[in-house]
Amino acid sequence: MPQLDAARLQLTAEEGSVLQLVGRVERIDQVLARSKLGEPRTIAVLLALRAKGAIVPARVVPRGAPAPVVDAAMAEEVDLEPERKKEIIELERSLDAMDHFAVLGLKPGAPASEVKQAYYNASRRFHPDRYFGKNLGSFRARMERIFRRLTDAHNVLMQPDKREAYLRANPALAQAERAAAPPPPSAPPPSAPAQHLLTPEPPPVHQLSSPPPAPRPPVASSGPSSIPPPSRPLAPPPDDGASEARRAERQARLARHPYLARTGRLAELIARGKAAIASGDWERAYHDFHQVQTMDPKNREVALLLVKARRGHDSQRATIEVARGREMERHGDTHGAMSAYRLACSLDDRNAEAAWRCARLGNLLGQDAAESRGLAQRAVELEPDKVEHQLTLGKVLLDSGSKKLAKRAFEDAAKLAPDNAEAKAALKKLRWTF
Repeated sequence: MPQLDAARLQLTAEEGSVLQLVGRVERIDQVLARSKLGEPRTIAVLLALRAKGAIVPARVVPRGAPAPVVDAAMAEEVDLEPERKKEIIELERSLDAMDHFAVLGLKPGAPASEVKQAYYNASRRFHPDRYFGKNLGSFRARMERIFRRLTDAHNVLMQPDKREAYLRANPALAQAERAAAPPPPSAPPPSAPAQHLLTPEPPPVHQLSSPPPAPRPPVASSGPSSIPPPSRPLAPPPDDGASEARRAERQARLARHPYLARTGRLAELIARGKAAIASGDWERAYHDFHQVQTMDPKNREVALLLVKARRGHDSQRATIEVARGREMERHGDTHGAMSAYRLACSLDDRNAEAAWRCARLGNLLGQDAAESRGLAQRAVELEPDKVEHQLTLGKVLLDSGSKKLAKRAFEDAAKLAPDNAEAKAALKKLRWTF
């Protein structure tokens, strides 16, 4: 803009670079494409230029020109990598235009075994409960919608009656499934009948009485002639291949029955979840029991197992956070360690070490005295025989002005460890105040 006085507007370097792009292109999407600042920052700079009066939005927009897509979700501060955020956003936006096979990443006509495996893989990537304790923001609702869509697709494609109804409603998918199905084996051509079968065999002649045997020439034999020849064996039973095939077909038909298929799936998930609990894989157990509860909400046993799996996972995470906090504290990052201890306390309120470390470090950093006092009291209640817990409680109470309660805590510490110098010094200091 030749008439623009850049010095008067006091433009920053970023604003000047974006303003130069505005002078060379016609649409905002071209500015976003050419800017090196990235979409969120470029949009912010454009708004700043508009506020200063450096640019004015066009009043007439061509009908055929597509409006630029400003993805504010990518700029949201959450505990997800940019690539992961982009994947979630793109999949959620495409859900309405995707069929059940496409949602699971399968070709039309994929068999049930592939549907099952694809659903398992997708659940491990998009189930929001995989991100315990993390800030997901609006992405939690996005992932919940994706997971519901994945579950619907799985339930339809795994149940023969629902799958058949779905394919009837979508003829293109049904045609693709028929094209993907392997051709049935061709029956061998009927062989030409043997000539001797055309002539009926004369019926055997049954004699009522056996005439005396006629003399025959001697025949060499390896055994005594008095042993009668072996009796003719009975005809073998007819080949039961057909009956076996019919039995297998009946079993397969029963297995495809919606009720039996659902019951079998529930039993499989419950058994796998219990095995995961036994092996300490709390995340796997929670995922399996959550699926069972979705399919069978009235199952009280699974509801209790789900709570157990969730607590086990949270307890495991809390232990990891305490170890991470200790390491950060060892390297001098007290604020990072405090955050780790706080997260551990929120995950597992039965973790005495997390409560004690959070109370001790919070008192040293001069943070909320009421929070430190409550955490120190919790640590003592969970593990009353720990001297360090009693000492921390005494310090927190003393700093908050509760001298009588602090003296009682130091006395309890001295009972546990009579030679503890810190407890003896604190009691000596408090002795003459009462």
